[in-house]
Amino acid sequence: MEYFAGKKELKLNKKIFVLIFAGLIFCLCLSNCGKKNQNDNSRYVISKENGEIILAYKAFIDFLKTDRSWDNYAKFLLTPYPEIQLVHERQLGWGTIDSVKFRDDLKEFKTNDYERFLKQYDTKTLNYLYDSVIMKAHTILPPVNNKQVDLCFFLPYGSCFVIPGEDKNTIFISMRINPDDVEKIMAHEYAHILHFERRPEEPVTLKREIISEGMAVYFTNQIIDDIEVSNSIPFMSESSFNWCIENEQLIKDSIGLELNDSSMGVFQRFISDGRPAKPPEGFVQKTGYFAGYRVIEECIKKGMKPEEICRLKSEEIIERSGYFN
Repeated sequence: MEYFAGKKELKLNKKIFVLIFAGLIFCLCLSNCGKKNQNDNSRYVISKENGEIILAYKAFIDFLKTDRSWDNYAKFLLTPYPEIQLVHERQLGWGTIDSVKFRDDLKEFKTNDYERFLKQYDTKTLNYLYDSVIMKAHTILPPVNNKQVDLCFFLPYGSCFVIPGEDKNTIFISMRINPDDVEKIMAHEYAHILHFERRPEEPVTLKREIISEGMAVYFTNQIIDDIEVSNSIPFMSESSFNWCIENEQLIKDSIGLELNDSSMGVFQRFISDGRPAKPPEGFVQKTGYFAGYRVIEECIKKGMKPEEICRLKSEEIIERSGYFN
């Protein structure tokens, strides 16, 4: 009897062990499944060889299907997408949104107003945009390092910009921007990356910014096939470019007097566009881009190479161009 009792007890213990083990496996699978679903719902990413195309605007559409509370905004966008946290902080810094009012505005957003953005690009177009711009840019000026390059498409904010980082560079493009302009924006912002890798340290002044934007405009014109210079400045119409041609001496005289200025006002006068811009009376917006391009153009005419120009301080570039003389 002892023998059979021991055998029965052994079988019972084995069954308990199997049940416990199966339970642990089930819980683990459930946990992993939950994590997978969470990632699937909160991270929309196309992986590239040296970066990611981050479709954060899709997470915004997901958010619109909730109660549109601030807590859900953080849960769907700010927490899973550090990139959107950076965009949000940038908008606050620019004064384009108010930290308190924005939370109330979220309640008023409607899915129907944003669903069209889901059909704006397909995967093939996004891959081509990323690959073609970077590949063509490298034929003009190869990268100094192999930092990861991310491209983030976002909502609900407007604007576009680049944030260089220690480990990676990220280009930000709002889905509000006309798709016809996106290749130009991508080229412009990636040109900034190639320039920043080489640019010497110097204080932020108007002269530094016009050289920075001028280089980006020059590279855009080189990167994109069959684009006119008049269409190479982001968000500047052809009529505004023609105004710059007709009033170039006036632009030279105005900007030339303020090259060393570093106040917010000088950037609003000559660099900003849209609501923050406050150009001099009678001026069009973004004349600093035009002047910067002309400076770079003069350097190229004198036989200087893009690599050389990128490694010089703005004052020396301007001096060697002779543009403001």
